[in-house]
Amino acid sequence: MSKMKNIFGAFFIAVAIFATGCEDQVNPFIDEDRFFSVFGFLDTATDTQYLRVVALRKEFADTGAAEIDARVFTTERETGRTVEWRDSVITFRDASVGHVFLGDFRPVPGWTYDLVVERSDGIRTEAHTTIPVRTDVDVEAPVFSGPQIAFQRVTWSDIDAPPFRVELWYRVAGTSPREPFRDAVIVYPDEGTRLGQPLADEKWQVVVSLSADREKVNKVLGASSSASPQLFGVGMRLTMSDEQWRPPDGIFDEEVLVQPGTFSNVERGFGFFGSVNQFTVEWVLSPEATERTGFKAPGKR
Repeated sequence: MSKMKNIFGAFFIAVAIFATGCEDQVNPFIDEDRFFSVFGFLDTATDTQYLRVVALRKEFADTGAAEIDARVFTTERETGRTVEWRDSVITFRDASVGHVFLGDFRPVPGWTYDLVVERSDGIRTEAHTTIPVRTDVDVEAPVFSGPQIAFQRVTWSDIDAPPFRVELWYRVAGTSPREPFRDAVIVYPDEGTRLGQPLADEKWQVVVSLSADREKVNKVLGASSSASPQLFGVGMRLTMSDEQWRPPDGIFDEEVLVQPGTFSNVERGFGFFGSVNQFTVEWVLSPEATERTGFKAPGKR
């Protein structure tokens, strides 16, 4: 499972457990036009996609937990290519058993994918998602305040909602010929506005704390807080969800998101089917700027 799947793992499991509960809560006579509950998303960072599927009308064919009367397909609108997903039975952390379908493909940014969950009698639950496309980005020159206090503004265009996650990586010298470089990853969601702030004209700005991040880089590397690693480059990764996947108040809170009706883009069913993409940019600081942030410039000892 990819790194991005691990990032979403806790959220996915929470919703999947909730979906299991829906199986016993839905009245088939009241919700007669809804046949499956689904939750999943397409991820451009991996070649395997995951979708939780729960049958709501068990009286149709009660085959037990190990079987489900469902086939899952996705079709790329741009090419017409259809992929059938394979079923797997897994045990969740609450000991419940459920079906997670796996699709073997990597989605393409900008393309639209139609999801079909179909019973043997032809009844269908459907949804669709369009993969977010990376936008333009402007990396400003570092700004210094005092001898070693530096920050840098990174502004993304055409973003009108908070990202799910913001990561910075610092590419530093490795410790052996087998590992000439190391990427120390710093996550930016935990300190007030570190996820960034909206600007006019649908722009999103993240302020990179170059000097303050050096101590965190040293912690990742297992070095002393005062160490000055040799810095080769800096990068940023934004994880963006599709336009249908906008949480209340811009906060991805699993306690809120698992509530019925928070998200729903599924026809003749319940749940949500979305997508995520990673927007990345990498840049190199000048030797002078590198030294002023407390790192070492390449070639210096």
